[in-house]
Amino acid sequence: MSVLLIASSEPRAGRSLIAAAIAYRIGRAGTAVTLARLDGDESAAPDAAAFAALEGIVTPGKPVSAADAAKLSGDVVLEAPAGSVKALADALKARVIAVGHAQSAAIDAPPSTFAGSIVARVAAADLAAVGARAGVLAVLAEDRTLAAPSVGDVAAALKARWLAGEGDRGSFDRVMIGTISSDAASPYFGNRARTCVITRFDKTDVQLAALQTDIECLVITGGGEPSPYLLDRVRSTRDEIAVLLAPDSTVETMRAIEGLYGTSRFEGNGKLACAVELLDEAKFHIDI
Repeated sequence: MSVLLIASSEPRAGRSLIAAAIAYRIGRAGTAVTLARLDGDESAAPDAAAFAALEGIVTPGKPVSAADAAKLSGDVVLEAPAGSVKALADALKARVIAVGHAQSAAIDAPPSTFAGSIVARVAAADLAAVGARAGVLAVLAEDRTLAAPSVGDVAAALKARWLAGEGDRGSFDRVMIGTISSDAASPYFGNRARTCVITRFDKTDVQLAALQTDIECLVITGGGEPSPYLLDRVRSTRDEIAVLLAPDSTVETMRAIEGLYGTSRFEGNGKLACAVELLDEAKFHIDI
């Protein structure tokens, strides 16, 4: 068994996303591989749950100790908590990949175990310069899909009440504010895929128009209850959509969601597919 340890010097650097994408690519090539999350911090359980929800991934479904990780079958891609990995790398005889941003601090992996780094969220103008740095294995450009928050993070940030789709762990690509009237809504929403639509509780016509398009999440603002007809329509024809009732105005709700971009936890097959594509485009390769 070989172990590839995915590490970073700071939290929310993209370790979970990169670990999942690497494991998927290794498995796609026909090698038996297990993706796991080490215990040791508050993010371990949510990350392990996110791994378990992915398609085409073999994973324990819960955080593991270093001792348990050593007993996993096949090759192992192991996400470590943020911070020091020197002792872990030595104990597991693992190769280490650092994940971070262009200004991230270096990790403390022993030189003999350090395979290199993957730098994410790099502006297009800086791709060449960052890619030329010593030890960089791949550079991933800023991407709207990867930066987008999950529906669960949106619900938590807004202190919203779930009206439908509770427990959904998906994400979306774009946030759109509802139109003034339904006449313009269908073509407006229909021009975008995987959207999160924000509109006031009394705009039933706009809400129904949004349901006819590729929508992942409907956020109803203003604190008032929406029409029962809307919820009946969602439950009977679009039960995959998350419907959230936010207490604040549309403007306040939009500002709260904006703050989640780039900091939200990795979840969902959509983000995994995007990360795999970016690693493919970067011609990333690692032997574990």
